[in-house]
Amino acid sequence: MVRATGCPDLPAAAVRAASSSPAIIPLVPKVQVLPDALVNQIAAGEVVERPASVVKELVENSLDAGATRIAVEADGGGIGRLVVTDDGCGMDPEDARLALERHATSKIRTPEDLAAIGTLGFRGEALPSIASVARLSLSTSPDRSGLGTEVVADRGERPVVAPSRCPRGTRVTVEDLFGNVPARRKFLKSPEAELRAVSRACVALALSRPDVHFSLVSRGRTVLDLPPAASAASRFTELLGASELGEVLEVSGAGPGVTLTGAVTRPEVTFASRTSQWLFVNGRSVKDGTVSHAATLAAREVLREDRHPGWLLFLECDPALCDVNVHPQKEEVRFRDPGAIHSLVHRALGQALGGGKQATPLSGSSFQLRRAAPFAPPASEGASGPGSSSWGGASRDSALPGASGASGRFRETPLPWLAAPPPVGSTAWTEVGAAAETPLGALRFLGQYRESFLVAEGEEGLVLVDQHVAHERVRYERILAELGKKEPLSQQLLIPVTFDATPAEALTMERADALLRAAGFLVSELSGRSFVVSASPVDTSSGAIVPFLRDLLGRLAALPEETGDESVGVQAREALAASLACRGAITVNTKLRPEEATRLLSDLARCADPFTCPHGRPIFLTLSQLELEKRFGRRG
Repeated sequence: MVRATGCPDLPAAAVRAASSSPAIIPLVPKVQVLPDALVNQIAAGEVVERPASVVKELVENSLDAGATRIAVEADGGGIGRLVVTDDGCGMDPEDARLALERHATSKIRTPEDLAAIGTLGFRGEALPSIASVARLSLSTSPDRSGLGTEVVADRGERPVVAPSRCPRGTRVTVEDLFGNVPARRKFLKSPEAELRAVSRACVALALSRPDVHFSLVSRGRTVLDLPPAASAASRFTELLGASELGEVLEVSGAGPGVTLTGAVTRPEVTFASRTSQWLFVNGRSVKDGTVSHAATLAAREVLREDRHPGWLLFLECDPALCDVNVHPQKEEVRFRDPGAIHSLVHRALGQALGGGKQATPLSGSSFQLRRAAPFAPPASEGASGPGSSSWGGASRDSALPGASGASGRFRETPLPWLAAPPPVGSTAWTEVGAAAETPLGALRFLGQYRESFLVAEGEEGLVLVDQHVAHERVRYERILAELGKKEPLSQQLLIPVTFDATPAEALTMERADALLRAAGFLVSELSGRSFVVSASPVDTSSGAIVPFLRDLLGRLAALPEETGDESVGVQAREALAASLACRGAITVNTKLRPEEATRLLSDLARCADPFTCPHGRPIFLTLSQLELEKRFGRRG
């Protein structure tokens, strides 16, 4: 390989060849010491990623200072202004001055201390980094005399220290974050998205210390107000909605040198995303792939694959058994024995969710999901007879994307669920002579299995249909097609429904407002995290409104921010349709009359994707005639 010109060991011939080559190899610059301002900005990049990073560092300082009350103020999502006030021990003038010096800390004295860090991060570690990319003002007092110290540092300038009047504790104000680093600032998200990140950081810290009063205010609006709680589980249920969660399940376990405690929601209380899951290692909020995998594995043995429990886990271990210095912001840890941690979490969560009983998966299955080639919908609209109408009473039909002609238009036939009781003496296995046209061809309905699955006979064999996910798919495509209408069918609720949102849900509600109005909901804010729903779509029961809102807000929180990209808006509408479809679909343990089951099978033929529900679960399972004959020994 040709070396750069100017290197002492480069042969003269090679130098001449390189100088005559059209591709000029640049000279290696001389090594030089960087200026302090640039060094501080590089260091800040490791600690300060966004306003939430600043809040995390400052609040951790407050907790280590023994604060019992911490107040956070955020303007412009924390980009414009952040204030963290605590009633901790405060600092004297000398400590306050040193707190903004680089490499000044109160928690490390020897190299051995790095392997046994027991605090979150005391004064002096993040402050100089924050001050290098923002205007920072610190007011502090170690007693109740009213006299204290103020330190002001403006974007890497030498801090100015002066006496001031302030109560016991510390108040840190950070303004114009990344104002002097435009390359970093342009990568920040919208103020609304940054505020949601700040809120989640505050929630994580509040869960780790239920004995401390936390508050978060944004431009005069109280986002969080969490007085001291009796336990972490109490604060957990308060944040997620105690009235709906009920009692949470206790999680506990122990291994060599490690203990696990915490709580998990009951199996019937689940969420659309993993935003309600928190892990703390020695009191520090972290993310860990080993724990996440173990928790997911435990949940899969009890819950549906597309639903997630909320959990709060505290791992306590000898600091020497885990390394907290593997991430610049201390957001990750590395365990000395990750296998033991995985086994502990999986066992403890599995026992809590399953009551000590573990599901036994089948070793194999003869049933296979059939994914057919693209099909042509039947020419007939499949109306059930004279006077039939689409869902909701009025005759409505909407063109699905990619469909053309009358046969490509979607109309959901009416299903008068449980309009009348079944005839006396009827059984679940009543045969229906007329076959329904379905995506798998003509199927003849035979009956229901445990009032949850439809059993039908097809040309190739036996077909099982999950009635809930089938109806969910039909509703999903109908709702998605109708979302573009200017005037959705809506009904005023006789008794408005109150919704107590979590902090993250309350902030996401602003993003969901236009979507909800397009679907026929009317949601108003009462105060803080309380909302009232006074109108809803005509086919949505009042009991399904709160579960729907939680599901929708969880889905929206997992989507990227609105950036003008139409695909983001499409995903948001799909999330709305999926949430509405799930909450309004018929459930398991619901008896269907033969004509209702036949109509449901026929409606699937008019769906763009009739083989999976919006969450990806299969609708059809088939067992071929050949497989049946093999199982009964009629074929080799």
